[in-house]
Amino acid sequence: MDIDLEEVEDVIKNLNEKKDHENSRLIGNNMVDNASVFYVDALIDIQKIITASQSSMWKALRSDPIFTAPFEETQEVLSSYYNEKIKLIILNIDIVGSTKLSMNLPIERVSKIIQTFSQEMTKIIRLYGGYVLKYIGDGIIGFFNVSSDHLYTLCINAINCARTMIKVINQGFNPVFSQYDYPEIGVRIGIDYGENVIVKYYPYVDNVNDLTQYDYKTIQKTSELISNKKPSYDILGYTISIATKMTTFAKVNHIVVGQLIYDVLSKEEQEYFSVIDINPENWNYISDETGSIYKLYLNHA
Repeated sequence: MDIDLEEVEDVIKNLNEKKDHENSRLIGNNMVDNASVFYVDALIDIQKIITASQSSMWKALRSDPIFTAPFEETQEVLSSYYNEKIKLIILNIDIVGSTKLSMNLPIERVSKIIQTFSQEMTKIIRLYGGYVLKYIGDGIIGFFNVSSDHLYTLCINAINCARTMIKVINQGFNPVFSQYDYPEIGVRIGIDYGENVIVKYYPYVDNVNDLTQYDYKTIQKTSELISNKKPSYDILGYTISIATKMTTFAKVNHIVVGQLIYDVLSKEEQEYFSVIDINPENWNYISDETGSIYKLYLNHA
């Protein structure tokens, strides 16, 4: 029942092919006309995802698995938007309880748990049409490329992605930990939307002689060395900063969304969220649209 990253890519491809005759099953009244934009939850088996993730955790704790990450794919996507402003949905997920794991388990066991968590969350992000930007300790930053014509659909997919992640933690991972008498873990998830810019970095060049002498030949030699290196791409912007910081205001196994995400949702979907009352000393981001404090909303379940 285990699913690797190649199988996830196959599932995504199959979902795209099925979309034309599955639109009638999509939730809400927002039909989509782009073959790559649809409600993912209408076409996948969430229980299978939970079972597969649980199997991966069992195998990781019993053996020495090989972990992979699709960063080459992420870099390829980002490179196509280099030096451009681009609107993205940013998803940040952090583990709650990793410190307790570290205090109770050997570091080798903890590392397997964190790596399996990262691997399985990556599969879920990809399945919902997103990409993983980076792993930060026991946290993950992912993003969803946004088409303004389908913003509502993509916001729903990002939120449902987060819900599936929480289900995998509760119904997949924690039952395994219970069998081993390990501490359970939880997650906090923050999701926001906005404009970002894609930046490019080159590896550090340290083998150019006398870089302090900025003559033409030295500059030319440095440029040649840099051009032969493979660059890396990253996301900079207000949105990614907010998404990571707002996650701290989520309860365990809950989702926090920013005001721009909340405002896109239908009235029925907004009822699943309530505004968070935050001391301005702890949260002072100003909304460009309202000129007042940028609101955060917590889901009820």
